[in-house]
Amino acid sequence: MATKPAPTGGADLLDTLGDFTSRENWDKFFALRGTGDSFEWYAEWPPLEAPLLELLHGSCAGEAAEILVPGCGSSALSEQLYDAGFRRITNVDFSRVVVADMLRRHARARPEMRWRVMDMTDMQVRPVKSSATVEYDGSFDIILDKGGLDALMEPEAGTKLGMKYLNEAKRVLRSGGKFVCLTLAESHVLALLLSEFRFGWEMNIQAIPSKKSAFQTFMVVMVKGKMGVVQTIKSSLDQSTDFCNVKQANAVIRALGNENIIRESYSSGVDLAFSLRDLQLGAIGDLKVIVPGRRRQFILGEQGSSLFCYKAVLLDSKKQTETFVYHCGVFIVPKARTQEWLFASEEGQWHVVESAKAARLIMVFLDSRHASADMDIIKKDLSPLVKDLEPGNPEEEAPIPFMMAGDGVKQREILQEVVIIV
Repeated sequence: MATKPAPTGGADLLDTLGDFTSRENWDKFFALRGTGDSFEWYAEWPPLEAPLLELLHGSCAGEAAEILVPGCGSSALSEQLYDAGFRRITNVDFSRVVVADMLRRHARARPEMRWRVMDMTDMQVRPVKSSATVEYDGSFDIILDKGGLDALMEPEAGTKLGMKYLNEAKRVLRSGGKFVCLTLAESHVLALLLSEFRFGWEMNIQAIPSKKSAFQTFMVVMVKGKMGVVQTIKSSLDQSTDFCNVKQANAVIRALGNENIIRESYSSGVDLAFSLRDLQLGAIGDLKVIVPGRRRQFILGEQGSSLFCYKAVLLDSKKQTETFVYHCGVFIVPKARTQEWLFASEEGQWHVVESAKAARLIMVFLDSRHASADMDIIKKDLSPLVKDLEPGNPEEEAPIPFMMAGDGVKQREILQEVVIIV
């Protein structure tokens, strides 16, 4: 389990949690603490007040901002924000015990604040001004996470829950909105934040001063911008000496420096090979939309998610017509033919796109790593990977055909759902 600071007033109950991702453990934890009490894992209000209020007042909506607090627990943060003038606050937590307690505590004194029993990795929420509880994209101006991501990111559990939560946060945050993450910035948590908010987000980080804690809290702010744009991270950490944990702060400074090197390489204009995850995160824009003439090299697959990795090129047809046979297709080039002009050159690849009659073509190049695998295995391995690259609404589209380079491009023959160019 990751090292976590003991909650204020709750150190004696810390051992009841064990797994920070378990709903049952949290229900038990809050039941043992009793009602009418609050605690903070870290970043108590006095040192947090000035930087947080400055940030919130600086948002476009100001005090009218729709604010979501996922994994709210029994923190007094929402109460303090409400009393500071921010009334449109929706608090969610998957513990019925704590939500019931917080609702009883604040229903009369703070009637405009909302409380929902909800899993932060699967949110179905509308902002305060709506009484409905349905899935709603782009609802919130601010998402304020105070230790929620840290709790999900138990090292033994990997990044699955953290990624699922961040995907939900991105979905319900409107364009120009801010995702504010108060975190200890442990290496695995910070690595996820840096990679998941690399494309299309403005990012800055600052330290929250504290003389009481041995752990340094950081406020990481991500602003939702234009998809595909890469910006370096803004930070004043290397100019500050006001840290309660210098070792922790230095590790964050090093990580930010390394990340900015990566971001500068992406924004340099060099035709880099992106990963599939980069594309999913918006590295080349919205994948659901066909952009005529768009061409990008990338790597399909990764250890743990597929049998093999593949060099690939995504090509959106230059001519968008209604005569396409396929909305999306996969064209497999065997190792023996990868150096031919038709497949190795950009001009040749556009000829293949035209011949394939596909609005989007994903060209996959086989090499020595795939020599021992038959085509059925390759196709099975590729199928879930290319599904994420399908334009439009996949549920309404036909299955993605697979095509293969044979001895020439003369005619197409469909064989067991695989389209083979012979």
